[in-house]
Order: sequence, then structure tokens, then C-alpha cells
Amino acid sequence: MQSGRATAKTDVYSFGVLILEIVSGKRPTDSSFIEKGLNIVGWLNLLVAENRRREIVDPHCEGVQPSSLDSLLLLAIQCVSSIPEDRPTMHRVVQIMESEVTTPCPIDFYDSN
Repeated sequence: MQSGRATAKTDVYSFGVLILEIVSGKRPTDSSFIEKGLNIVGWLNLLVAENRRREIVDPHCEGVQPSSLDSLLLLAIQCVSSIPEDRPTMHRVVQIMESEVTTPCPIDFYDSN
């Protein structure tokens, strides 16, 4: 991001932000973050540091298995790591999602093989 060039690792970061938007129901620059000088990633990092990461989840997330939410949050945390080398590849992201995130659709719908 700092160089202004898109890379595979910036794509992974962006995907992590997308996961956070979906799970939290908030925009990346929600006014509640801006008031505290944060964005969605800064908010995530603050809640993780305070061991309050479950507060990230939108209370309207009904019917989603807690294990799937936990897996998505852990994946988002990995994707938005401040160290690009620590971020997974998109191939690994897909593998994690296929193996750890329960979807309401038949699994072969998402099969990436």
C-alpha cells in the first residue's frame, strides 16, 4: 500500500477488510472509528488486543455457526496483518474457507478444485 502498487498481498489485505465488513456490518471508515482516529482494521486490532474480538460480530448475524464466525475472524486477522509476508496467499484463504467455514449452500457449489 505504501508504494502505491497493487500486489497479491494487498489483494489479500483488501479481502480481509471485506471479511471484516461482512462480519461486522460496518463500513471500513464507519463514523464510530473515525471519532477514535481508527479505521476498521485499527478497530479490529484494538478489540483483539483487549481480548474483545467477539464484539466485532454484527449482532444481526443470526443462524451463523460460532465456529464459522471464529474462523472468519481469524482469517481476517491474518489477511490484514501489518506484515505482508505474514498474510496468507489467496489460495490458502480459499482452502481455509472451504475447510473451516460452514456455508448454507452445498459444498460442491464452492469447490475450487
